[in-house]
Amino acid sequence: MPDFLRFPIIALTLVFDLFGLFLFFGFFHKQCLRRRQIQLEFWRNSSFGPCRDFVRFYDSLATLAWTETSVPFFDQENSRYAPALVGLGSASLCQVAVLGSGPGGAITAALLAEKGFDVLLIEQGKQKPIDSCRSFSIEEMLQKYRNGGLTPALGRPKVAYVEGSCVGGGSEVNSGLYHRTPSVILQQWREKFALDVGETDLLLHFEACEKDVSVGLSPGKLPSASLKLHEGAQALGWDSREVPRWFAYSGNTDSAGIPTGHRQSMSRTFIKRFEAAGGKLKSGIRCRQILRHGGGFRILASEEESGSNLEYSCENLFVSCGAIGTPTILRKSGIKGRIGQSLQMHPTIKVVAEFDEEVNSESMGVPVHQVKEFAPNFSFGCSISSLPYLSLAMLDHPVHISRVAHSWKRMAIYYAMIVPSGSGSVSPLPGFCDPLVKFALTTNDLRMLATALRRLCQLLFAARAIRLFPSISNFGPLENVSQLSRIPEILPAHLANLMTIHLFSSCPMGENPALCPVDSFGLVKGYPGLHIADASLLPSAPGVNPQGSVMAFARRNALAFAEKNILN
Repeated sequence: MPDFLRFPIIALTLVFDLFGLFLFFGFFHKQCLRRRQIQLEFWRNSSFGPCRDFVRFYDSLATLAWTETSVPFFDQENSRYAPALVGLGSASLCQVAVLGSGPGGAITAALLAEKGFDVLLIEQGKQKPIDSCRSFSIEEMLQKYRNGGLTPALGRPKVAYVEGSCVGGGSEVNSGLYHRTPSVILQQWREKFALDVGETDLLLHFEACEKDVSVGLSPGKLPSASLKLHEGAQALGWDSREVPRWFAYSGNTDSAGIPTGHRQSMSRTFIKRFEAAGGKLKSGIRCRQILRHGGGFRILASEEESGSNLEYSCENLFVSCGAIGTPTILRKSGIKGRIGQSLQMHPTIKVVAEFDEEVNSESMGVPVHQVKEFAPNFSFGCSISSLPYLSLAMLDHPVHISRVAHSWKRMAIYYAMIVPSGSGSVSPLPGFCDPLVKFALTTNDLRMLATALRRLCQLLFAARAIRLFPSISNFGPLENVSQLSRIPEILPAHLANLMTIHLFSSCPMGENPALCPVDSFGLVKGYPGLHIADASLLPSAPGVNPQGSVMAFARRNALAFAEKNILN
């Protein structure tokens, strides 16, 4: 969890224990099982939000422990996956430094190194092979997610979000689904943000990126849970399609007949190219502040493990720390204005669907269908549905969570994501590393979420689901289409449990001075030599998985920088 929430959690834990004195004249930890259950239900159904959030937090930990009890402890000092601290030493000077090794940072670093620039790539997370742990497991959450995947954007309702924190960033942990930026979105960006981008020119960069990371459709059988989404859409006459992935297929299949291979993450592709071109990678390094130094920049940093202070100098700096990390480091460095004041995301509500046939397995693979009938307003998809993820998704239905143990092979998680009209902000907190992230959903957003949820449930019943469990507290399951009227017109903010994996737009690019702190090619206005290369540049929510857009713009902007500076 974010560091600024740790003390409140500890304090609330003590209050919870003491609350037993009020109910039963004894501390919670000394009560019998029945009385503990009563106190938990009292807080779980409290009208006071922090009480509900507190119990949900511990429910999540207990559920994860139940579903996957043996989580290896990685001794950083002795592990063969220790951070790579190679190359340049403290206070070294380089032509280009790149902070962050996700898709934007990795592509920028690789292309500039291949153009002959002296490039240093700095990553806060650790360097681990993509197969250092099982994909979509608790072990992966601990190794490769920021704050173990426990991070909220505060608001009413709160929106839980996840970010990768390792060499390769989010590309190491996500599903690898790939979209080009829709033409209608590019047109909106040109009109509202005065973004200088030609669709034909950008097409060249999409095609190059797709070749570099092997984007394509599956050559064989698709997961059953994914096909259920497609089946429901076809029954209703809705637009459903298979989404391509960045994946290298091996030509073999697993026990379920699903084609096998490996995800073409940044650590397998552009970071290898970066190192082959002579680039220097440093992982396990937290960048605390950026300072102007002569005609370039000083980067004040520290080692995550030891806390030792480090300093680097560069002539040009690309910040690629993601839609949360980038505005955090910039604002901590006194670079403010519109930085961090226009955060966007795709708020997402989930539904666990139970069928009368098996749709899930330990080797189910990544669901690849999405329904775009109502795009760009909202879209549907199928989520990773491993046992830990299913159990977490059922926390809103504690009476039924035991079904997961014996029926999980007939269950899968589906989602509806919207393009919101609300927005958020990223603000550093004095004395803390993690920023305060806030996001305000509007009444229209809550109405759209309710509509999207109702349509998704309609689709799942059309796919012959026998029971649906929406992520709404105290709501109960839906068992037929006639019960869809139970879903309110406006999603109740105090009961809805939302999440997102798509964050962007905290530093939007374009030439509109009222909206854009960054120009159309990623240069921070008023700060020569300071660039941004990640999802925070996208001017607004694209309505699709954003990494294809991030990659294409990173490639375009890096090559434009190289051409300009080589000529100079």
